[in-house]
Amino acid sequence: MKELVYSRLFLPAVAANADSIATIDGTTQRTYAEHGERVLRLANALKSELGIERADRFAVMATNSAQYIELYHAAFLGAGVVNPLNLRLAGKELDYIIRDSGTEVAFVDAMFAQHLASAFAEGESPLRHIVLIGDADVPHTVKYEDLLAAGTTDVPEEPEEDDPVVLMYTGGTTGLPKGVLLDQRAEMLNLYHVAAVQSFDPSQVYLHQTPLFHAASMAGVLGIASSGAVNVTIPLFDPAGVMDLIETHGVTQTVMVPTMIAMVLNHPEFRPERLASLRLLTYGASPMPAATLDKLMELYPDLEISQGYGMTECSSVLTFLRPEDHQAGGDRLRSAGRPVPGVVLSIQDPEGNEQPAGT
Repeated sequence: MKELVYSRLFLPAVAANADSIATIDGTTQRTYAEHGERVLRLANALKSELGIERADRFAVMATNSAQYIELYHAAFLGAGVVNPLNLRLAGKELDYIIRDSGTEVAFVDAMFAQHLASAFAEGESPLRHIVLIGDADVPHTVKYEDLLAAGTTDVPEEPEEDDPVVLMYTGGTTGLPKGVLLDQRAEMLNLYHVAAVQSFDPSQVYLHQTPLFHAASMAGVLGIASSGAVNVTIPLFDPAGVMDLIETHGVTQTVMVPTMIAMVLNHPEFRPERLASLRLLTYGASPMPAATLDKLMELYPDLEISQGYGMTECSSVLTFLRPEDHQAGGDRLRSAGRPVPGVVLSIQDPEGNEQPAGT
């Protein structure tokens, strides 16, 4: 029996929450009915207009936006394999990733269109199409909204559990970037692992402020829409902008790295009441300084705080520190937490021999 595919969650959620707000991106708000129609049109146009088949890669180099979420959801409906590009990559790294992955179509916004085009300045570009998100005088072959207008709302054939859906390249700190190809089953199991330790429900208003090219964003990209909750996006992290969005839209949940949390708490415009709507804050990606965590918990004693740790190659969450762990305090807060349900971890030496914890 096949069920570990995102279509089984996304399509019913769109139908059940048709009149509810799905995305808030700047001044643009769209309902689930509108979001679902755009995703279906995009999925159709990827094939009919750009020639993308289910196993073909398409890259995205853009800041966070509702369109970026649409691209993820189209891929998860079986329209192709999304290859989200790290915005910090140098030209040579981009050139390598595009060629290594076999990507021939890329989606860009005005901020990164020229950077991507310049990556191939010393050789012929392998890209057949560059799709521009937004409107600007930058290199492109087609505009995103024109592409959607050319698509139909036909529902794609449901993907298989072992169909690849995301291709993420890890940082090149140990050489060239390395591609991690993740399938529907792996991503859906990751979503269920996260759902086992923190809830998704329609009342949530989720702020996407971690970059959407990062594996840490995947549970939010998939889980919020599957529960009929609200997706709010900020293009790039900005402490003042984050506080404005939380206040304006009553954001209840978000993910931040510790540095981002410290920057907000230490910002000249910070006041505790500006974050009062938050119910759940998850952090990760680096160790949390004790002073920052103490300050956060003192200011917001009722805020549920959790920590997630994972690896792109593991798709991706492995361990969690839950809100009750933070309330209990102690040495456990210096750890990466317990394995999430469904994940088994062991410590091994270079020869693969299991070692006891603490060695």
